Amino acid sequence: MPTYRLEGRNPLNKDRLELVIKAIMHCNFNDEYMFHPKQSYHMAAQVSEEIKNEIKTLNFDRYRFIVLVTVGELLMQGLCSMVNFLWDADKDGFLSYTIETPNYFAVCSIFYLYYD
Repeated sequence: MPTYRLEGRNPLNKDRLELVIKAIMHCNFNDEYMFHPKQSYHMAAQVSEEIKNEIKTLNFDRYRFIVLVTVGELLMQGLCSMVNFLWDADKDGFLSYTIETPNYFAVCSIFYLYYD
């Protein structure tokens, strides 16, 4: 009888991931935040790293994560973003969370990929 585990010991929990995204996004992009092009670039990188590190502490077995944070100024224009992956529809997926104010928007996308 094989002893190899087919499933991880700590499976992915989308609800816990969503709580992490919301908490960190609202902590960083609150009422005091003002959009500035150069500062927003660094802010997006910092928030992305913070979310990634927090997700790692949850110790989800056999998953790899890609965290993408986009911050932009709202000037009566639209934004269309598209990402394509080749993945397993049963085990891989993504979560997205958006904060929109009259001055700026911030979007966090997390892609989780099962890694055997």
